[in-house]
Formats: sequence, C-alpha cells, structure tokens
Amino acid sequence: MYENVYNNETLKIFTDLLSVPSPTGREELMAAKIMEYAKKFGYEPELDYSGNVLVRVKGNGKSKFVTMTASHIDEIGLVITNIEKDGKLKVHKLGGMLPWKIGERPVMILTDKRDYVTGIVSFGSGHTMVGMNTVDWNMVRLETGLSAEQLKERGVRVGSVAVPLREHVGPIVFGDEMDPMIGAWTYDDRMGCAFQLSILKAMKEDGVVPNCDWLFAFVKQEEVKGNGIKPLTFTEKPDVLITIDGGAIFHGSDMTLDGGCGMLTKDKLADYSFDVILAIQEAAKAVGQELQYGVTDAAYTDASLAIQAGTVKRIGHFGYTKANSHGFELMKASMLTQYFELFYSFVKTFVP
Repeated sequence: MYENVYNNETLKIFTDLLSVPSPTGREELMAAKIMEYAKKFGYEPELDYSGNVLVRVKGNGKSKFVTMTASHIDEIGLVITNIEKDGKLKVHKLGGMLPWKIGERPVMILTDKRDYVTGIVSFGSGHTMVGMNTVDWNMVRLETGLSAEQLKERGVRVGSVAVPLREHVGPIVFGDEMDPMIGAWTYDDRMGCAFQLSILKAMKEDGVVPNCDWLFAFVKQEEVKGNGIKPLTFTEKPDVLITIDGGAIFHGSDMTLDGGCGMLTKDKLADYSFDVILAIQEAAKAVGQELQYGVTDAAYTDASLAIQAGTVKRIGHFGYTKANSHGFELMKASMLTQYFELFYSFVKTFVP
C-alpha cells in the first residue's frame, strides 16, 4: 500500500534527511549529507565558514541579477540548561519548541564526543497533575539513567542539545489510498531541502538553465533568528531571496491541506516583494495551479530576517502546505507533486 508515495523522489530524499539529527547549532551532519547529495547529482557544493551549504548554477545571461532560494537545515529541539545532582536534566526550548509538542518521548542528546545519549522527556507524575491545564518548561526533565558524573564522561553538558530519537520521527503515509496523508516530525525544513535537491537533480538531468545565476542555499540556524542566512546574504549579495519552507496553516487561516501551495505575503518582520509574488503567481498558472496566501504576525522566515538585516532587497516565499506546525506535521501526499511542479516552473521561468 502507498508504494507510489514512498517511491516519490522527493519523499525518498526527505526520509534520508529526516534520519539525520540536526538541532540548531549542531547542523554539521546535515550539511555533510546535503553536500553528498549535491555531489551525487553532479554539482560542486561549497561549505562556507558559517556552516551553510551553497550550490551555484550558472544562468543563461538573460538577467544580470542573482536569485537565491534557501531552505534551512536546522530543526527545533531542546537545550540542557542545568544538570541536577541526581543526573536529571533540566531543559528549555531550542527554536520554536513547545513542551506539549515534544511530549513524553525518547530523545537523543548530542554529545561533545560526536555521539549521543538516549533520554526520555518526563513531565513527572500524572497523578499529581490532575486538573492542571498547562505544562511549562520548569516541569520538564530528561531522564537518562545516568549520574551527573557519567553524563560528564559521556560529553553531556549544559548547552548540549536534544531532538526526538530518529526511530520515532516518520515519515508515515496513511489515510485514503487515493488521497493519502503524510506525517513526520518535522518537515521544517528538511522537506524544503529535499525539494531543492530534487530540483537540482531534475535540472541536471533535463539540461535546464535558469535565466539568471542561481544560488541554491541550505542554511543553518533559521530557528534562532537567521544566524545562517544573514552572513550568507551579506557575503553573496543576491538580488532576490526566496525561502523554500513550509506554508503553515495558522489558527484562523482559510488555507487548507487540499487548497494548493501556500505563499506568505506578510509576516511579523516584513512584507514580501510584490513583483516576486506576481512571478510566483505566473509560475503557478503555467502548471495549472491555484495558490493559497498567508499573513501572520507570529512567524518569520529567512527571507524576512535577511531583508530586516539589510542584506537583500527583494524577497519571496512559497511553501508546501502543512498542518500541525512544529510538531508531528501533516501534509497531503499530492503536495509532493504540486510543490515540485511549481518550484520547477518558477526556476525555469523567473527573470529577476
């Protein structure tokens, strides 16, 4: 069952990327995996001093301007804030994590010895929490079964970071065989990375040359205010920056999982460039798609972070539509094809 979904090129790449832990600040394994794919597809990827991966594609000269599409390689997680005398680990959010999203689940704590220690997220006794309506970080501990001294020997310290154990992150295909769903912890933003890699593979196979020089960027630390995209855009100075990221269905939004690809037009930091919005609309029309539009004051992207920092002048965003953001995220399997077709159409037609 669902063989056609599991055999989708983008989902196969995504599944491989999902197996790699990549919490903010510890993206080195993911960067290496991205470079491995880029080389396999016939490119010469670069790793900059910040830890971002960049793939350069020469344009046909129709436009002198440079376009960058960017997906981020970091994921939300937990950061250890205190090691208690009994070895329990007090933690706080890393990026946009919420305690009820991570839940009581197995996690892997990345150590200074480039290994990991397994732990369990614990909120304490449910019997003593009856009637409580909220869970906050002061209640959350990681149980590892190790003493404080043993943790130190294993390379766990204050500042070490943790993410869900890879055996428990998916993806899972389920639902109607004719219109299935996919769930995973989390798409954000390894799915964007998978789409960029799928596009690079298709361009090489089809001999597609964009209308301008194109930079495919895979950037670190988006979840902590864009510490990857800011130095990258300062150095590379692209004329246009477009984020390849999720199109989250926010509370109160009229977006739906069945409604097509999503595009932010305004977020908490910036308005997105009108001419880029129109260009994405044209790319969607070329493949017979309708877009969904989002406005939020509760989120940002690498594009809005960069324009706020003054390192780029024009920005855009189009997203794979997803629900349950920053948790076990959900999307329709049909989005794999829809988004690929839209992205590929945009790469082939955009003239900045």
